[in-house]
Amino acid sequence: DTVFQLASVSKSVGATVVAHEVGVRRVAWDQPLRELLPWFQLSNPRVGRVVTVGDLYAHRSGLPDHIGDRLEDMGFDQRQVLERLLHVPLEGFRTHYAYTNFGLTAAGIGVARAAGADWATLSEQVLYKPLGMARTSSRFDDFIRRENRVSSHRRLSGEWAVSAMRMPDAQAPAASVTSSVNDLATWLSLLLGEGASGPQRVVDAAA
Repeated sequence: DTVFQLASVSKSVGATVVAHEVGVRRVAWDQPLRELLPWFQLSNPRVGRVVTVGDLYAHRSGLPDHIGDRLEDMGFDQRQVLERLLHVPLEGFRTHYAYTNFGLTAAGIGVARAAGADWATLSEQVLYKPLGMARTSSRFDDFIRRENRVSSHRRLSGEWAVSAMRMPDAQAPAASVTSSVNDLATWLSLLLGEGASGPQRVVDAAA
């Protein structure tokens, strides 16, 4: 039951949240993100009009590898980073893969907006609560409040010491999930059940 920061495993967990929203027909994998997040723009206007939720989750938007991460490190918030993607040259739209935290984040935020919720609340409502994942959250504040949680450590002068925690809320859909082994086993069971947990259908199998 100890809670860990899951880093990019958050992308897989979050894709299940998106699949739920696809299953209830609130959004679609092939839906242009511009319909969900009208202010989102890319440097190539044509790509910006047609890039889909699925393109961004598959890292095939044409955005460069890890673009935006340095801006987050410098203290820019989520909206500021996403707005600055407009200035980034694109290469390889739908022709090659480039791992992009903030491209995927834009897609997740768009899906949450369509649901009328923030990302952490949507994840809680459609996935964590229905599965009884009481030790799972997409909010850093929830993680910090846990009594039984992991702390980051680094070796300094030959001794292990607690180091600063990374607060990843700016790229919430891409990196913010915190969870326990038991809760993750419940989520994995959902995947093995193709969206069903025992008799309970949580996510549409086709989605």
